[in-house]
Amino acid sequence: MLSDKKAALLLVTAITALKLEEMNAYRRNFDARQSSNSNIPLWKQRACEKSQKLRQNAHYVCDEKGDFKCLPGWQGDLCQVPMCRRGCDPMNGYCQRPGECRCRIGYSGELCDKCIPLPGCQHGGCTKPFECICKPGWAGLFCTEPSCRTGCHSTRGYCEAPGECRCRIGYAGRTCSECATMPGCQHGTCNKPLECLCLPGYTGLLCQTPICDPDCSKQHGYCRKPGECRCKVGWTGSQCDKCFPYPGCANGDCEAPWECNCHPGWGGMLCDEKLTYCVEHPDTCENGGKCTSLSREDGSFQCQCRQRVTSRSGGKNDTAANVAAAGAGAGAGPMNPLPGKSNATRTTLVVANWNWQPQCD
Repeated sequence: MLSDKKAALLLVTAITALKLEEMNAYRRNFDARQSSNSNIPLWKQRACEKSQKLRQNAHYVCDEKGDFKCLPGWQGDLCQVPMCRRGCDPMNGYCQRPGECRCRIGYSGELCDKCIPLPGCQHGGCTKPFECICKPGWAGLFCTEPSCRTGCHSTRGYCEAPGECRCRIGYAGRTCSECATMPGCQHGTCNKPLECLCLPGYTGLLCQTPICDPDCSKQHGYCRKPGECRCKVGWTGSQCDKCFPYPGCANGDCEAPWECNCHPGWGGMLCDEKLTYCVEHPDTCENGGKCTSLSREDGSFQCQCRQRVTSRSGGKNDTAANVAAAGAGAGAGPMNPLPGKSNATRTTLVVANWNWQPQCD
């Protein structure tokens, strides 16, 4: 038992002696360094005394004198502080390696000099993180509500951008305080939404039809503005009640557009041929027959004969075709011209008081 105590005491004594020797050696080395490198701080010398393995993550290099220099992009006593990108905000940014500029929460930008507004802020900005200060013309928590034009009606109007005043259906005006006419209403007004009350001179569901001059022909006239009377093609006159005769009609008129009804004593397609044959040839019709002048196309004349008179044609224009046409036009009984020359004798049985014959001879 006693021998064990002695052995333990001897062990403690040996360990203490070793530690004292180590301390003395360290002090001697320190004194030696101080004497040889008196200008190099001790902490730098100790940093350079570390083994290469311990210094593999360090950002400095040591020289032969025991001093060290920071690698490019690093600073600080032991070169442990990276140099951030130039201009990086010192309060809002940081870096973990040289040339970086990482932003702290609430900031953004290449230099971390911009604050981040409140998430969802649409038309606003910030002076510090997570604010939403609305731009002019916008309101609300997220600056999403536009401020309408001053005076815009609160229920009849709305806006989608600041300063607007869009009217709801049925209303109009700068501030949406007026009623709007029915869509398509052309010449009308309203007293309430979607009415179409026609202005004077207009009619129709959409007030699109002008009211013409009261005397304007409803069949042959029309108008584009109230009180007018414009004539349709073929009609003329202040009331559009007169037809246009056929172009070139000289001595005639019309009952419908483009007609040419000749005045008495005139004939031809354009009524430009004066009918004077009977005047110039007074003895053309015999036996008291009445002579009627015709155009040259129609044979120049016709004779209206008395009842039961045998007719003999002798005029050189009295062909069989002319005689037949004359008889049929007068409503006489059947006329059967004999074939042959134009001066052949023809006989007819007259059933009327008068009938048309070439010369009533």
